[in-house]
Amino acid sequence: MADEIKRVDANTLLTKIAEKARRDVDDVRSVLARHGVSYKPAIAVPKHLCITSLAFAGEKKGQTAPGPVDFAWRDLSPGLMAIVSDRNFRGKTTLLALMRWCLTGRRGKGVPTEFAETFHTLTMTFTLDGQAYEVEVTDAVAQVGTLWRLDGGNRLAQDTFSSPDGFEAMMSGFFMGQLGLQMLVTHVERGDKGVDQPHDWVWLSGAMVIEPAPDNLFGNYQALGARMMQMYLGVPWTNAVNDVQAAQTRIEIEGRQATSETERTRERRRARIEEIEAEIAGLRRKLAGLPSAEKQRVDLADANRRFAEAQGRLRSAVRSLAVATEDREAAKHAHDAARRDLREFREGRAAKRVFRSLDPVCCPRCDEKFDDERKQANHHDQTCLVCGTPEQPEGSPTQQEAGLKDAVAAAEQGLTSQDRRKEALGKAADAARTDMRRAESDARALEAALAEPSSAYPLELELARLEARKEELGVEEAKPPETTDDQKVLQIAERVTKAAYKPLQDDLLAEVSALIKDYAVRFGVVSLEEAKLLGNTNLRMRKNGGEAYFGTQTEGERARLKIAATIAIIKVAERRGLGRHPGVLLIDSPGSNEMVDRDYSNLIAGLAEVAKEIPHLQVFVTAASNDTIRGHVPRERLLYAEGDEYLW
Repeated sequence: MADEIKRVDANTLLTKIAEKARRDVDDVRSVLARHGVSYKPAIAVPKHLCITSLAFAGEKKGQTAPGPVDFAWRDLSPGLMAIVSDRNFRGKTTLLALMRWCLTGRRGKGVPTEFAETFHTLTMTFTLDGQAYEVEVTDAVAQVGTLWRLDGGNRLAQDTFSSPDGFEAMMSGFFMGQLGLQMLVTHVERGDKGVDQPHDWVWLSGAMVIEPAPDNLFGNYQALGARMMQMYLGVPWTNAVNDVQAAQTRIEIEGRQATSETERTRERRRARIEEIEAEIAGLRRKLAGLPSAEKQRVDLADANRRFAEAQGRLRSAVRSLAVATEDREAAKHAHDAARRDLREFREGRAAKRVFRSLDPVCCPRCDEKFDDERKQANHHDQTCLVCGTPEQPEGSPTQQEAGLKDAVAAAEQGLTSQDRRKEALGKAADAARTDMRRAESDARALEAALAEPSSAYPLELELARLEARKEELGVEEAKPPETTDDQKVLQIAERVTKAAYKPLQDDLLAEVSALIKDYAVRFGVVSLEEAKLLGNTNLRMRKNGGEAYFGTQTEGERARLKIAATIAIIKVAERRGLGRHPGVLLIDSPGSNEMVDRDYSNLIAGLAEVAKEIPHLQVFVTAASNDTIRGHVPRERLLYAEGDEYLW
């Protein structure tokens, strides 16, 4: 079933939507594009995250254990890791919060305000599919630092940050790209307007955190839990459905607001028109016996109208030109970057050819000459003549260079398009200026012609102004574009797309549900007889012969069920090769919710077993020290503050 669903591509979906909407495919594309809906395939890029070290330095202030701080926890690996202490408030939760700070770039409430200046520097290393990285915060107060890629003994800077927002943006961009995740955008109503609300890595990273008393089965926001679950399960086209739903909400909100504003404007216009009509009636009575230059006044009103219309076009063109200028600069930067990448690739290839062409005749250390027999043997074995290292194939540089050339061509095409757009907008602005000057010249000429002193002139001018104002107020503002047809297309798109991925989602959820039941029982929820995870992330269960739901369970049961559900999703997604969960869990104080000793022991024992079953899974658990923890977690995987000691 999974293979069948995968074959449904964007064109097939758009064609089916067009058929049901009785529209052309191009029309459907236009409607979707107009409302920001993108049907892009979400290609799963399963990668395994592993935190390998955490270190920080600073100084504790106050009366509780003041003094310098120099903490380092190294040689971390996949499996179950425990952070324990004999007493509470010894820094366990803060360590998890520091890990999440490094992973997301957002300090979060886990690092309390009173600790804001405790940490001066902060460093965390991690791997993604074996590639090592290091987050180095050189100033933890101002949040300044660098993300490094570690290649052997080399540290290559990936990006830098110099503010909290910069730190968060850098880590979000890094993990969203590395894990193949897509930003989720919802549209919400705030006050008197609707706004797009983006949800990126900071939100998605909530799938790695298990609270002591969770309210939601997956993530920390019930309204979006289903989207997060679908994304981590690798269900196709769910982001397109979210875009469609956001577009429908946007249309509804904008429609309500436009209708309300139109009605308020209409009432204000009615009142003002009545006032103007009374003023016009008075002026006409005064002008009844006076001569007037009707033609000149009509022409003057027309010139003023043309000036206002041209001025409006100029404002619009100037605004659009500013946006086009920014877009052109962005296209220029992209073009320069693509050319630079191609140049660097070619230079690197040239350097490799030079070094590979060297033919050493003797050892550079001891001057011993290499005879022909040895050269032939090394050439046959394809090993280095000096050090004996096997030579590795280089892959396909031709394909790599072709890809880089394509990127340059695409960037150049984008730059040319932006240049044309900017030129067109410049011409539109010039034309508007010309029309303004012409209308202004006509108006001045007419005003000069009417400048002859006359008792009627001031009254006629005021009458013309009031009549023009009345006419302006009497014209209804342009109504919001009709959205009925668009709404119909969006509704059909939602139904068709959901139908396309539902069989795969149902299949995945059935597999996940079976694992949830298995894991939850192993974690101590022994009365669980059946579990069924629904598409909206509700968990329907049968316990002790009766029906039950996640939200009705005790805090301890909810914690264990959430752990079971998260691990089940990780395992199923990994098994299917679809998901993107990085495979790290930060479980904070699962025993703090009045869980009995036996259930707590089952949970820890179950986690230890599951961590062995899923080799890449890395689980960090904080807890008060007890025999259960020490019995299931080896000492070398235990960070332990004994007695009155602090962890840092």
